[in-house]
Amino acid sequence: MKRHLHLNWAVRTDQIFTLNLDPKFDPFTQVKNRFNVNFDRHTFAGGEPHIRLNITEVPDNAVLYISQRYNEVRNIFDILMVADAARRLGFVELHLVLPSFPAARQDRVCNDGEALTVKLFADLINGCNFASVHILSPHSEVTPALLDNVVVYDEHKYVEQMLIDTCPKETTINIVCPDAGAGKRVQSVVKYLAERFPQNRINLIRCEKVRDVKTGVLLEFFVQADDLGGHPTFIVDDILCMGGTFKGLGEILKTRNAGPLYLFVSHCDCKEGIQKMVEYFDGVYTTNSKYNWDDYCYTMYGKVKAYKFTL
Repeated sequence: MKRHLHLNWAVRTDQIFTLNLDPKFDPFTQVKNRFNVNFDRHTFAGGEPHIRLNITEVPDNAVLYISQRYNEVRNIFDILMVADAARRLGFVELHLVLPSFPAARQDRVCNDGEALTVKLFADLINGCNFASVHILSPHSEVTPALLDNVVVYDEHKYVEQMLIDTCPKETTINIVCPDAGAGKRVQSVVKYLAERFPQNRINLIRCEKVRDVKTGVLLEFFVQADDLGGHPTFIVDDILCMGGTFKGLGEILKTRNAGPLYLFVSHCDCKEGIQKMVEYFDGVYTTNSKYNWDDYCYTMYGKVKAYKFTL
């Protein structure tokens, strides 16, 4: 497993082919000497999806980079079809950019009778024999451990930009770890920020939550600090779905004298989650690893900013 400290996209210098399964997501805009492969999508009467690549001649030793954003299971099957078609056309080396890996939160079996869903998805991707698989901020170390030839990108640069946008120089900053599962991620972020902002004092605030693993209901929140000093406070995490964790934390952090409250999440699953954040947060930062949030965020909820996921 390779771990990149920054979002640095470096591909080979000779000509490469690219194919964006999501036309609104193109991480290859800075790549020179690139040839984009178009494709036709079709669904048969029986419901089976079908993809055909529109390229008639593939050079020797040709390399193809495929990008996709995951929002439904069919997105993964599209990857499988493209990989199979590309191999049959003669592409000898395939790479995949899949920033939000599916079922990353289903990385353990909590109750009898459950599937280890993230492994099922990882097995499907591994079956394509990609030369590299690029993901952003996996939920835990389980996902990169299951993937072959994985390249992991972290959220450091985005959190840094959030602080530059919102935080005065030479002030104290609270960085909140929302739960034990985010511990290693947030510790890494704090270390990075301490190097980038030596003029700021950075406090790591640890929190915990209690969840019913059978129902998914959040039962209680704990903050290991009595007084946050009125300082700018930033929660850093990987996924925002319906917003229950951050809504609950926002409420309790305000009772502990948090100053302006901000949230960064690498992956935002739905608009409803963002909507809940507006009431409690001064700003919510995310990427376009799932959707293009720009128009929605700026027109509907002015406090929310979406940063481009650019490899």
